[in-house]
Amino acid sequence: MKNLVIIGAGGFAREIYDLANFCFQDDSTFKVKGFLSDGPSTIQSMGYPPVLGTVSNYQLEEGDVFFCGIGNVNDRKKTVEIILEKGGAFINLIHPTAMISPSVKIGKGVGIKAFSVLASDVSIGDFSFLQSSVIMGHDVSIGRFCHVNSFAFFAGYARVENLGVVNAGARLIQNVKVEEGAVVGVGSVVLKRVKAGTTVFGNPARVIPS
Repeated sequence: MKNLVIIGAGGFAREIYDLANFCFQDDSTFKVKGFLSDGPSTIQSMGYPPVLGTVSNYQLEEGDVFFCGIGNVNDRKKTVEIILEKGGAFINLIHPTAMISPSVKIGKGVGIKAFSVLASDVSIGDFSFLQSSVIMGHDVSIGRFCHVNSFAFFAGYARVENLGVVNAGARLIQNVKVEEGAVVGVGSVVLKRVKAGTTVFGNPARVIPS
């Protein structure tokens, strides 16, 4: 029996609940056990499974598997590392409508929502998440703890390093690199390297002063 524990109890965690049920809808050995939250949550009153405790205090039980339902990539990394230190195992959640080449390499704790397309030799690092309708050309590389929002497009050999965020409708041309911790704004067209820790926006994408 797989008992899924979702880290987080906010809006994104509710999306993960739905994704998990799409992925395992015909599997009688699977259920969503509940959520972990370090703050107050009303998720149980909305008809979802219960909050089981905090990330730090939760004691692993037999059959537990985990997925992180926290959108902020830095918070995702912190909470995932706590569960990994406890010996927790993470699963992938990949919607059945996603079209994924057999040559794609996918790490652990990865989520891919509906209608995404991943072409030949794409690589997705551990604990990264792709929202619905993301399109990736051949040899695209996504690092660990990244977040890609809906309708983003990546031409061949585009690269996003660890903790990178690419927001909805962004376009990355061939061979472009988004360095560690950088953010690409909604609808931006990325024509050149995005430096680590910066935020870019526009067409063409330019750095937003901090």
